[in-house]
Amino acid sequence: MTNFKESNLSMTAKLAVNLIKIPSITPNDLGCLDLIKARLSPLGFNCITLEDSGTTNLLALHGTGSPFFLFLGHTDVVSPGNDADWSFPPFGAEIKNIEGTDYLQGRGSQDMKSSDAAMTEALVSFVEANPNHKGCVGILLTSNEEGDAKGGTPFVVEYLKEHKLIPDYCLVGEPSCVDTFGDTIKNGRRGSLTAHITVLGVQGHVAYPQRCDNAAAKAAKLMATLSETTWDQGSEFFPKSSFQITNIKCGTGAENVVPGECYFMCNWRFNDNLTQEKIANKVSELVNSLNLKCEIRYVLNGLPFVTKCGDLLEALNASIEELLGQKAKLSTAGGTSDGRFIAPLGTKVVEFGPRSNLIHKVNEAVELASIDKLHQIYVKTLEKIFC
Repeated sequence: MTNFKESNLSMTAKLAVNLIKIPSITPNDLGCLDLIKARLSPLGFNCITLEDSGTTNLLALHGTGSPFFLFLGHTDVVSPGNDADWSFPPFGAEIKNIEGTDYLQGRGSQDMKSSDAAMTEALVSFVEANPNHKGCVGILLTSNEEGDAKGGTPFVVEYLKEHKLIPDYCLVGEPSCVDTFGDTIKNGRRGSLTAHITVLGVQGHVAYPQRCDNAAAKAAKLMATLSETTWDQGSEFFPKSSFQITNIKCGTGAENVVPGECYFMCNWRFNDNLTQEKIANKVSELVNSLNLKCEIRYVLNGLPFVTKCGDLLEALNASIEELLGQKAKLSTAGGTSDGRFIAPLGTKVVEFGPRSNLIHKVNEAVELASIDKLHQIYVKTLEKIFC
């Protein structure tokens, strides 16, 4: 670290530093969960390690019964890429003062090891002050959120259902804030649907177009039509559903061969007006209108969910306002999170964490002061729910 003495750090900041120093690139945890388990076990948390498909998960619970409040997060990070592109070591966890503000620097500082530390230390603070609290408090952390989630939160959800451990409330520590810390709570997320589409034609020599049926030209028409389609007008809590082309593969590489197949991948981020069935039906209608032959495979990555009101939102909103002096706005924008796997249980799910302006970027960093404020907001939210 630079320009800062480690002895001056809070327990939350120290834990964040130690987590960031571990290069836990998806799906490798490499000991992050052991650090958290070491903090929670002495307080009587039942720490359960669940492993599957190369993914490690930690479920740590204190107490039993209702209400059941679950923090949710992940210890894995995306690759920093080329270290030479960074202004500091991506896993150095250095603290530096820039124009009067202290920043904790490193991969995962925003997404989401600072939140992991704040959630963990919030549980420590709450249980130390309320050792005989009603209900159950806990945390679920996975090492495969940034990847395909195989063996991760969906795997643990099956464990929760099997053991009748259904959370009433789930607070996800994903970075949610936009311009200033405390300005945004994510109270829902759009659904995500991917389609793998292969448009079929007839391969042939470019000099004999009458013998060919150019799959690339046909696919271009379909991609344009899908891109120009208005899928809906949005809903109360969601913007309009969006569509994007994400990958294209076509041709043999030769300049004189008309392609007989053109493959493209595309994705919808859809609101609660749409379903996979509605999207697939519309795609079929458009394919038929263009007189195309296609092979289509859909992958549902998550359904839309929204928490419109209730105790959790009220407690979190009030805590932010009391500690930061501002009222957070509600948003369902952005990508998906593992909250999409918890919401179908009937759980009220919200997301609140630090700013997201540097997530997955070179020189990721988080304002040091926000880490301790995040810890305090989490503690106060627990107190409002349980006390």
